[in-house]
Amino acid sequence: MSLVTLAIPFFLLAVLVELALDRWRGWGLYRLNDALGSLSAGILSRILGLIRVGILMLIYIPLYQWLQPTYQQLGLAWSLDTPWHLVLAVIAYDFCYYWKHRISHEINIFWAEHLVHHQSEDYNLTTALRQSSDLVPLGWIFYLPLLLIGMPPEVLITAGAIDLIYQFWVHTQKFPKVRWMEWILVTPSNHRVHHAQNRVYVDRNYGGVLIVWDRLFGTYQEELEHEPCIYGVRKPLNTFDPLAANLQHFRRMWLDALYTNSWKEKLTLWFRATGYRPADAEADLPYPSCDLDHFQRYDPRLTPGLRYYALAQHLCYSAATLALLWYSKNLGYGTVALMVAMLVIGLVINGRILDGEARTRGWEQARLVLLVITLPLLPQVVWMPLLAYAGISMTIWRMLVFPQKGDTVSPVSQ
Repeated sequence: MSLVTLAIPFFLLAVLVELALDRWRGWGLYRLNDALGSLSAGILSRILGLIRVGILMLIYIPLYQWLQPTYQQLGLAWSLDTPWHLVLAVIAYDFCYYWKHRISHEINIFWAEHLVHHQSEDYNLTTALRQSSDLVPLGWIFYLPLLLIGMPPEVLITAGAIDLIYQFWVHTQKFPKVRWMEWILVTPSNHRVHHAQNRVYVDRNYGGVLIVWDRLFGTYQEELEHEPCIYGVRKPLNTFDPLAANLQHFRRMWLDALYTNSWKEKLTLWFRATGYRPADAEADLPYPSCDLDHFQRYDPRLTPGLRYYALAQHLCYSAATLALLWYSKNLGYGTVALMVAMLVIGLVINGRILDGEARTRGWEQARLVLLVITLPLLPQVVWMPLLAYAGISMTIWRMLVFPQKGDTVSPVSQ
């Protein structure tokens, strides 16, 4: 069980505490649809990790073993039992993370993976859990230099988990500036800057734990009192479907490759600067940026019944995900893959329900029927709970009156 998986219940508890304070004090930091969209992207990231190979370890471990005699000759011996070794490991990992994070903002194909984390138009603790699913995993390249200092795989994994867990708490708007911290550590204030789409804030503050890297390499920007952060991305996602969120920029690059007449552009646009588009593709298929002077968050109007239904389904998916993460090693790969597939379908349809997508009227019923049909392929211990879940969900769903998608964006938080 990884440190990140063990931390998930504490993450969710912290979200509930911040949500309770938000409702009690009227801060307006949370919208149900955006929060569920972020949490769904986080779930998708974790469950897809169960059925794919971890490329970093697949490459890193054999290389480490091949170099191990050299490490022994040089006296490079790392130990998780030595605290200062772990501190050095986190610093070294965070240095690599800085460059990975920076390149992810500067090159198209890397941005396509990282974009998911920036799509939320709110900024709260659920934003921290909005993670990419690494559909085209490339980030592992940036951690190979850690072989040069002989970092063992288990130390690398632990340092990476600590780096990621640290980043959770900085995704909040209610922690004030603490001047001394702003010089050394990534804080809520300087990370708010990183998530803002204001021109003065774009592509700044890439550190994971240490903000020192940004100060050293010229990418630091302080949060300004006269420039409130506007969160999200300049070309908004406009859906709460987590799979669509992961495919957003890949889809745009693919369409650009189809529309452009230049073979050079077709092959190189993936590796050009973030946002680069061939001129002919941009002319034929424009993607206007949002107007920051009149910015409105994507917020489709839904009936209360649909909102509560989507929330209830999300809670079921969250519970199923935690159980799957906990027991996956006791299940066969085929069973895990089937359960992941059913969860992915549910998350996609639930996101479309939050969009007010009319076609989900039939999609959700078909999903519940499909779930019942696949029961014989799942462990018998889950048959009765899933059958009860499907029956209750179908009954409630048929009772709801689904509105047509006429109401699009509401300026009032739902």
